[in-house]
Amino acid sequence: MMDIFINEIKNDSINIGHQDYYDDFHFLKPILENKKFVFLGESNPCVKEYDVAKVNLIKYLHQQLGFNVLAFEGDFGDCIIGDFLSTDLDSMKFMFGSIGRIRSNEYILELFDYIKETKQQQPLQLTGIDLNQNEDGHLSSFLRSQLPDNLKLILLEFEKRANEIIFDTRMMKRLRLRKEVEEIESIGNEFIKALEKHSFPTMTLRKITIRTVKNRLKLVKGAVKKSILKLFNYWDELKAENLKYLSQVYPNEKFMIWANNLDIMKKGSASCFPSYKSTFENLPHFIKETSYVLGLYAKEGQMIDDDEHHYPIKKASKKHLEWLLNHTPHQNCFIQCGLKWGQTKWKAFEGGNLRISFKPAEQYDGILYFKKVSPAYFSMKK
Repeated sequence: MMDIFINEIKNDSINIGHQDYYDDFHFLKPILENKKFVFLGESNPCVKEYDVAKVNLIKYLHQQLGFNVLAFEGDFGDCIIGDFLSTDLDSMKFMFGSIGRIRSNEYILELFDYIKETKQQQPLQLTGIDLNQNEDGHLSSFLRSQLPDNLKLILLEFEKRANEIIFDTRMMKRLRLRKEVEEIESIGNEFIKALEKHSFPTMTLRKITIRTVKNRLKLVKGAVKKSILKLFNYWDELKAENLKYLSQVYPNEKFMIWANNLDIMKKGSASCFPSYKSTFENLPHFIKETSYVLGLYAKEGQMIDDDEHHYPIKKASKKHLEWLLNHTPHQNCFIQCGLKWGQTKWKAFEGGNLRISFKPAEQYDGILYFKKVSPAYFSMKK
């Protein structure tokens, strides 16, 4: 049976180019022309080859197939406000304020150059689905420039106290903070009422701002009432709700969603933890049925963590997806998961070292595979 799998990889994988030249995606046209949502995964967010390939794929989908909305796994409010401000920002500030430090690097900067260039003719709209407020994010800076002094003080107090709870992982301390939730909720609700009365440049910006504040209130309550695993699940529920909301804001547009593999797996509970549901699993049926899900994996090379510490991708055995896909004659390739090899359970590495197992056909429609990858550094000056 293994020979059959290997022959499928050798015969059915499609070359996507190499190094900085990933632009041969014409084979995707018949596959994606009737899809409305294309999910672009990654086994790690700090990989040069992934970023370059995805940026070029996004350009292709936008130019050739009319995908005009990019939903980044960046903060919902920061990305949308950033797009609104983009014509007055240079690409670097546009990128940092939208997606934050860890996602920002020289390869993704090219994407933000491109988004700015499209605004004159066929705009590519940047949006976000996550709830991670960025340091110096666009939403906060926009509100500070728009709001009167009394509301600025409420904004600063709300952000400070909400972040203290959301990002404190010490369970005992978070449990003691339950007493503060009602007070923070009161501040947030007062702020929302003021925002509803405040004059914004557009009605959409008011709605986006209020939704972002409501999202953070939900996270504050979830952070003190839920276990870490349940909080992660809840976070994915909220991200799915944000994407559903965006599909209603742009009902006639086609979406590209940039996220990590675990978020977009169709059955995350079957590959990671039984109680875990991915963002994709939380989506409504009308999105799922018009989606194409693309995972990204690599055989070897270096990756980096959030502190830019290097580590190698673990060595794959014959039971690993990466070992099988490495039989492709191409340095980097695309392959659909509906073949026989995709019906079999394989191990795989997320982030280069987290071992999971799954049947590819249950999780993805296709995979972009890279034989060797290298880090994408995010230590760039704003």
